[in-house]
Formats: sequence, structure tokens, C-alpha cells
Amino acid sequence: MLYDFFCIDIVGSSKNTQLQNENIKELLIVIKDFLSSYEKEIQTVFTGDGVIIWFKKESLLSLQLALKIHKEFPQIKGESHLGLKIGIARGDAIEIDSAKSLVGIPIWGDGPAIVRSLCDLCEEGHILLDINIYKTIITKHKNELERLLPTYPNYQFFQDLGEYFVKHKKSIHVYNFCNNTPSNNIHIFGNNNFPVDKRGMIDRINIDSELSHPFDTFFEQEALLLKNKIDHGYNIILLDESMKNMYYALFMHAVKYDSINTMLPSMFLKYHSNTSLLNYQAKLRRGSIKNKAGLESVRIMVMEKYNIEKDWENHNTREACVDFLNWHKDWGVTLLQMEPLYVNELRRNIEESTNFLFKSIDIGLWKDKYLIQSSEYQMDNKMDNGIKYNMWISGSNTISYVNCELFIDTILDHNEIYEIKYDNYNRKPEFIKWNHTYWEPNFK
Repeated sequence: MLYDFFCIDIVGSSKNTQLQNENIKELLIVIKDFLSSYEKEIQTVFTGDGVIIWFKKESLLSLQLALKIHKEFPQIKGESHLGLKIGIARGDAIEIDSAKSLVGIPIWGDGPAIVRSLCDLCEEGHILLDINIYKTIITKHKNELERLLPTYPNYQFFQDLGEYFVKHKKSIHVYNFCNNTPSNNIHIFGNNNFPVDKRGMIDRINIDSELSHPFDTFFEQEALLLKNKIDHGYNIILLDESMKNMYYALFMHAVKYDSINTMLPSMFLKYHSNTSLLNYQAKLRRGSIKNKAGLESVRIMVMEKYNIEKDWENHNTREACVDFLNWHKDWGVTLLQMEPLYVNELRRNIEESTNFLFKSIDIGLWKDKYLIQSSEYQMDNKMDNGIKYNMWISGSNTISYVNCELFIDTILDHNEIYEIKYDNYNRKPEFIKWNHTYWEPNFK
């Protein structure tokens, strides 16, 4: 049967043990008083550092209890600070009479396991819900919710955090319940920050679960090693086939894509011809033609103008360079150029003001989705493992994403950025001060 579950963990942060014990006693009194009228409908179990409460009837009690606790114990700093983490879930469970005498919990099933996992995901102050309790609250108890949280639209208090993977690759779609704007009717509650991704990007898919498919399918026995690398912030190495499939999965539901590139046009085209990445990008942009207004994308070439001109002038690289220039024109990706001197200055300014160090300025940014930072391409075909591609992947909620987006926006606002124009096979590329007009796709 389906039940509602409420889990609260206590984060003991006070150096004054006696004061902390008094806080915990007061917390338990608040919980007991709140639930005193519902003794027949609940079961309470202590877990050592917290409490799991099992609501036998569907209601808003779990949400009301969370609000009551945060009102009585506001998340403030100081000697009397009591840190709390709350998880709320709705799931299956069965009653096992013998379980109570063995472990103190007379139930078994997904419900108690999910609510425990939600508490593990919490940072201090969080109130995290699984998608089942969220849907129940906003559909079956909509009117009660409006009375509980008057004045504002209900959805304002729920943040969709996306999908997390917990023990045994169990997937949980998580919502954050919080309010950081005090009013006469509603007090501050919850924590409006994203929980720290404790298990790494592989096990935390923020927006698009399609991203998990290429990792699981194409890395096979390397998957565990790869996960460990990403967990520790190391760069990962992808072979061509893996890169191609992952690129497709990342780009599949993206509309706007901006990038910074430090490779000569002919070298870039050579690599992408091997992996077919440009073909994938063209196909996906064609598929987004109905949303043409949202197709604005740029590629910023960070290199001296004369290097691009030399790449065009060299008869060995001319054809590849021309194909590279024409691809961007045909598919509506605005091609820009800026001298490395200016870009490095902007990079240093951001690093100094944010205390953030860029892993690389070879960047691909899918708007509101993912960030890829790449190290230098390795084009040596004599390497044992073939052509390799080194990269770091981050979600849209990360510091890396935020600062890389800031970096791109700062470059685009600079007055020394040029649009690369190319219209004739026999004439050199022209570099014209960019007027911030994006190219329209010229789909074939």
C-alpha cells in the first residue's frame, strides 16, 4: 500500500552539548504536540540521529509538520543553532510484525527507503520531496495548500531539482520546498540552494536523463573508473565512438549552443569529420527549425586573425578551412574571432573576482543544460588508443557552468570581437566588428 513518510535528521553543530540536547528535546516536544491528535494514523521510529514518521492516511500533515518545525527552529547561526534536514516521500510499504522487534521499524518497502535517501541528499535546512508526494500535494490537496500558503502561487515554493540516482542506481525525482522571502503570512523555511552533488555528474542527472544512456552503454567496463574520475573532478578521456554518442545525447534537446574554440579551422574540421559531431549538430538544428527564433548560437575563435588567414592560404588546408567557414554560414552558427590577448585578460579578471580557475577555455555551453570544457585535442593517430578527447562535464547548476557562461557573455560584450565573413572561395575571410546580429540558418 501507499503511505506518506517523513524523515528528519539532526545536524548537531553546537559546541555546547547541553544546549544542543535541550534543543533536541524541544524539537521532539514540538513534533509530539503537533501529532498528538493523530496517534492512530501515524507510527514514529527513532533512527539514532533522527526520526522517521509513517503517515497511514494521505494528507498534508507531512508538509504542515515541516513548516511547523522550521517556524519553531529557524535556520539561524549561533550557539543555539539546531541544524535540520527533512525528507518527505510517498511510496509503497508493507507491515511486518516481526520487524518491529528486530529493527524497530514495522514496515518495509520503497517508501521508507526513498525518504531515508532524500534525507541523505539534504544539506542543512533542506526540505526535499520526491515526485510522488509532490504530485499528491499539488493535485489532491490543492485547496488545502492554498490555505496553508496564502498570497503566493503554490508553485513558487517548489523547485524542480531533477533526477538523482541513489543506492543501487535507484532513481528519485526531487523537489525542493523552500521560501526565502519573509512576509506577514509566511515565514522563511527551507534552503533554496541545490544540494551538493555528493555522487558526481554520472549519478546526478539535472535535466535530461538521456545523458545517462551513453555513459552506461558505451563505456561498459570503464564506467566505474570513469565515474570515480568525474567524482574527483579529473578530466575524462573519450574515444571517438563514445564521444559521438554522448554528444548526440547532450545536444538532443538543446536549442542554444555557444562555444569557444582555440583550434585552427582545418584542424577542427579534421577532428569533427572523424567523429561526425558537426553532422549531428546540423541534423539537430534542422530538427529545431520550428523554433527558429531560439536558434541563436555562436562559435568564438580565440586566435590571431593571421593564423586563420594562413590556414585559408595554405593549399594543404584551404579546402578544410573553407568547409569549416561555410558550415557555420549554412547552419546559422555565428562565427566570431577575438585575439587571445583580450580573452586571457577577461579570463584573469573573472578568476580574480570569483576565485574560480578555468580548467580550459575550450568550452561548449548548452544553454541551461550542460557545460563541456575540453583540453587540447590529441590528433596523433599513432597513439595506442587512437584519437582521444579530454573533457570535463558539468551541469547547469554548477559553479563551472555559471562562470563559463559569464566568460562567454563577457567576451561577446567586448568591443574587440569580430565577425568572420566568408562569401567567395577565392577571397580571404573578412573580419568585421560584430554588430551583435546573429546569422539566420540557411538550411539546405
